[in-house]
Amino acid sequence: MPIPHQEMRRMIKRRMIGTEGNERMQVLRSCLAQFPDFYNGPYGELRQWVNNLIEQTRVQKGIKHQDQFSIPKEGAAQVVLVGPPNAGKSSLLKALTGRQVAVGDYPFTTLRPIAGIVKLGGAGVQLVDLPGLLDGAVDGKGGGRALLACIRSSDALIYVVPATEQGALEALAVVEEVEEEAEIALPTGVVLTKIDLDGALELLPYVEENLAPYPIIPCSTTTLAGMNEVRQLIWNLTGLIRVYPKRRGGNKDEEPLVLKPQSTVEDFILSIHRDWLTRFKQARISGPSAKFPGMAVGLYHVLQDGDVVELLMTR
Repeated sequence: MPIPHQEMRRMIKRRMIGTEGNERMQVLRSCLAQFPDFYNGPYGELRQWVNNLIEQTRVQKGIKHQDQFSIPKEGAAQVVLVGPPNAGKSSLLKALTGRQVAVGDYPFTTLRPIAGIVKLGGAGVQLVDLPGLLDGAVDGKGGGRALLACIRSSDALIYVVPATEQGALEALAVVEEVEEEAEIALPTGVVLTKIDLDGALELLPYVEENLAPYPIIPCSTTTLAGMNEVRQLIWNLTGLIRVYPKRRGGNKDEEPLVLKPQSTVEDFILSIHRDWLTRFKQARISGPSAKFPGMAVGLYHVLQDGDVVELLMTR
């Protein structure tokens, strides 16, 4: 006499408590093996329910496996640091964001993606230090597929090239892996690290020859040479603009609104409050997009990075 289907469902739920992944799938398959040979009616529905649970668990298990290399996006944009092992990515992240990370003069110091926020003129951009990419990443070597997925989902990437002969060769192999094998195309820049080493800058022409037309910034996280230029590179790659609201008769806000390139006064208003559009009369602009301070413009005036906007509204 088979167990009543209601009791079987309760038993399955009890046995699932505290399980996940492979263990949960084994429990569910064990329960299926106890089912009577009924494929219609209540037991048919119960069989379908268990099969659905197995499939859901299998999918979630796959997601968790991939998620070990995923980083939730924070800030105005996400920029990934990409390069071979021991390229100086972790040192760069630490110098730019203040994030305390393991830094060592040996490969594979970073085993999982690590993120930090770099402040750029009042806007926060998320910088992600990815584990070093290995030759064969596109085929899954060294978790390559998951790392390449992280790169694809980001807003921009920076190739980190160490200023050593061997390091530069390894970095160029990474570039080939990302662009030719994985066919990833994003706003891209290059940072040449470790320029404080003897003879390091002699490699700059070689890097420029192989990575033109990408912008290339030499820097040292030891002496901090070039770090301001690296910050500017990061901001330029995002393509975002910072626009500062100003109250009538007051000073501009310290914190800017971060908008997409080619944003207009209308976009600026929508980022604050949609209802304000119905009360809009005109805007007064000071900054790069204005011919003179306090220039009066309409809704479709295109804003630029660093503009200050004062809105004039009807009551």
